[in-house]
Amino acid sequence: MEAGSGGEAEAPIGMSGADASVSHLIDRRGRCRLAYEPVADLARGVICGYEALARFPEAMSRERWREEALQRKLEPDIDAFVVESVLAARESLPSDCFLSFNIEPQTLLREPVQSVLERAGRLDRLVVELCSRTTQVPEAQLEAAVLRLRDAGATIAVDEVGTGTGTLRQIAIVRPEFVKLDAALVSGLHRDDAKHMIVDTIGHLASQLDAWVVAQGVTQVEELDALIGLRAPLAQGPLIGVRTKTLTRVGFALSAYVRDRGGAATAPGALLALIERPPALERDSDPHERALLFEQEPALQHVPIVDARRRPIGMLERGAAGRGEDPHGDVLVVAPSGQIPELVQRAMLRPQETRFDPVVCCDVQGRYVGLVRVERLVTVLATARRAQPMTLA
Repeated sequence: MEAGSGGEAEAPIGMSGADASVSHLIDRRGRCRLAYEPVADLARGVICGYEALARFPEAMSRERWREEALQRKLEPDIDAFVVESVLAARESLPSDCFLSFNIEPQTLLREPVQSVLERAGRLDRLVVELCSRTTQVPEAQLEAAVLRLRDAGATIAVDEVGTGTGTLRQIAIVRPEFVKLDAALVSGLHRDDAKHMIVDTIGHLASQLDAWVVAQGVTQVEELDALIGLRAPLAQGPLIGVRTKTLTRVGFALSAYVRDRGGAATAPGALLALIERPPALERDSDPHERALLFEQEPALQHVPIVDARRRPIGMLERGAAGRGEDPHGDVLVVAPSGQIPELVQRAMLRPQETRFDPVVCCDVQGRYVGLVRVERLVTVLATARRAQPMTLA
C-alpha cells in the first residue's frame, strides 16, 4: 500500500499483516491510523510542515479491505480511504504549516482517489508527493490530474529525487513546488564529495524551477551542517523530529542551532558552514587505535591529534596511519569566524607536503571544533567567482 505513505508501511506491533484486522488499522473516528513526521525550515529554525505516513501492513489485500470496510461503512477502496484520512487530518494542522502525503502517479489517477479529492473541495496547504520510482503513466493524464490539484489549492512534490532515471522526466512533466531528496543522498553527505556535488546541482535545478528542496532522512548533525552550507531550505528525518501519532504542533530542538548556522552560512566568506566534525585522537593514542579509527570510517582521510585540553597538536593522514607513521605537527589553526579568501591564501603558503591538509578550526580557548577541507574552500571561491557578473574592459 503506497497511497499516503512516505516509507515502509507499519504493521501493528506484534501482529503480522496477514493477521491484522481492520479494527487495528483505523482510529476511533473511523480513519486510517497515520503517523506524522515534522519538516523543518532551515532558514527560520521552525517546524513548517508534516508528512502523513500511512500505517497499513503490506499484506492487507484490497479484497479483504473492501469486504471488511463495507461491513463498517468505510470507504471500500483502500487507496481512497488513506487519502480521505489524510485530507480529514488537516482539521488539526497548525495554521502556519503544510501537510504532505506520498502517492504513486498511477494510484493518483485511479477513479476512487480522484473522487475523494474532488469531494474534498479546497486543498490549500496540502502537498501531494509523487513517487519517482514507479511505472510510467500517460503524461497527458498526469498533467491533467496535477492541474486539477493546483486549481484546488494543492502543491506538488516529486519524491525520492536522485534514485532513478525517471526523476528528471517527472520533474519536467509536473514542474513541482518541492523536490524531495532521497535519504540515500543525504546519508553521509558531509563526507562524500560526489553526493555534495549532486545535491548542490539538484539545488540549482530546483531554484531554476522556483521549487524548494526537502532533504529526507537527516540523522546526523554533520549532515544538517552540510545541508545548511548548501542552502537547502527544508529537512526532515530523525534528527529533525520523531514521528508522532497525532497531528499537533511540535517544537524543534535544534532551532537556535539552525538559526545560528544559517546566519553564518549566508555571511560573506562563510567558513562556519564548511566545518566538518570528524573525531579527534588523543596524543597518547597507539598505532592500533589510530588504524582502527580509519578502518571504521572509510571516508575519513585526516584525523587531528589533540592534547589533554583538546587543543590540536598534529594531523594524521590515512596513508601514514596505515604505514604506522607518526602524525606531523604542521597544523593550520583558524577561528570559525575566519574569512575564506584569506584562509585559502594561508593554506597555499604551507609546505607542499601539507598544503592540501585540512584546516583545523578551534574555539576561543583553542579547543578543537572541526576541520575544513581545502577542496571545499576552493569550490566556494570558484562558485563565488562564477556568480560575479563579467565586465568588459
